[in-house]
Amino acid sequence: MVNERTRPVQSALITDPDVLAGYCQDASPLRGAPEGLLRPESGLEASHWLAEAAARRTFVTPCGLRSATTGSGLAPSGWTMSCEKLAFVTDVDERRGRAVVGSGTNLREFKDQMAELGWLYPPDPTSEKECSLGGTVACDASGARSYLYGATHRWVRAVEVALPDGSLRWFRAREVDKDAAGYAALRDFVRVICGSEGTLGFISQIEVQMVRAPEAYSSGLSFFDNLDSALAFVGTAREEDRSGAGVRPRCLELLDAGCLEIMRSQDSGPVIPEGAGAAIFFEEEHRGDEGMAVFERWWDLICRSEGAFADDTVAATERAQQEELRALRHAVPATLNERGSSLAAAGGKKISTDWAVPFDHLPRLMAQSDRWLREAGIEQVYRYGHVGNGHPHYNLIVSDADEASRAAAVVDRMCREACELGGTMTAEHGVGKVKLPYLKHRFEALQLAAMKGVKDAIDPLGILAPGNLFP
Repeated sequence: MVNERTRPVQSALITDPDVLAGYCQDASPLRGAPEGLLRPESGLEASHWLAEAAARRTFVTPCGLRSATTGSGLAPSGWTMSCEKLAFVTDVDERRGRAVVGSGTNLREFKDQMAELGWLYPPDPTSEKECSLGGTVACDASGARSYLYGATHRWVRAVEVALPDGSLRWFRAREVDKDAAGYAALRDFVRVICGSEGTLGFISQIEVQMVRAPEAYSSGLSFFDNLDSALAFVGTAREEDRSGAGVRPRCLELLDAGCLEIMRSQDSGPVIPEGAGAAIFFEEEHRGDEGMAVFERWWDLICRSEGAFADDTVAATERAQQEELRALRHAVPATLNERGSSLAAAGGKKISTDWAVPFDHLPRLMAQSDRWLREAGIEQVYRYGHVGNGHPHYNLIVSDADEASRAAAVVDRMCREACELGGTMTAEHGVGKVKLPYLKHRFEALQLAAMKGVKDAIDPLGILAPGNLFP
């Protein structure tokens, strides 16, 4: 293997308009305008180009595989620095369950490779087939199984980062049980990099922690007459999980009536019962011989739940069935993305929320949000996502610029209320550029100034990721 620190700089600055055109769009409604493209093959190359950018006073926007929904990887000007050439896995430590991974490595491919060795890397954003590990670290992604496993930062032990002063640094998490040195939030600089969205440096390598893959897991889809019944079911499942006296989910996902209609339109999958107003997708890990006992516990909970369509419950214990259920669930956001894109010529689009609140506040805030949307005349509303974490995604399909403006005002109101209830305005996608207007609801001016101070200390010229996190 070539030593990263002695590899000669090989990449060139690409300015071909036809090539740059492929880096002007991601999964957000924004457009970028890069003037140059860099695709370094090592951290050393990245640090060389960052030093060059600093000397030229040129903006640099790091990007992954362009699956972000917030525009964080889109360069408004200057250079785009893509991690796509950094796709490799090295130093797999099978004793401790760790691996060093290039930031451009596709997440799903990495997870499949580690699964063959008996390991599970827990973060599972919906875009896992399209995103890079570096991108998931940059926005601190999570996903359906974050109910059990939490966000990406829990699974990152070290990061190699190219900095704008031309240096290449490894930041490693301290692995002691206790540490009282300095500000608690800054003791572990790995966590500072997680969620930094390219504003502090270019992530080139990541050391991740994994867990032993479970012997088996079971999936299910339970249907309810309305949203309130579905949320009550989730609340009971959470209580049983915390008491250790019942089900132990690793995910609890909502699909509302509109989402169920999209699922019905697919060519395959289970029968969606007529009259169902909502559904909950769940999973639980278990030993290989416990599948029946696990589902019996879920069946008992479903039968005790008001408004449940118990006889229509779908159980999936085989891998093919489970993948079919996941594919059906993932068809919902894919379909909504297509619908939003089809309205672009008239000023329409899909607007998504990413706020989260403590679960006890969720039913009330969702009811308030639904009322606000009705009052604003927003008719196409789809709600799905990680309600086990108090984190639903509202997806609003708006037909023109006027409706988009009315919808945006409601989203702002949702984000403000979520933050006032002790929640956040973005729970897994990051801020980027799209959610920048809502950041004021999450942080006081003093907190924003403190974050800006960290950026100024590392990037005094302000060349990294203009427009992300900070205006």
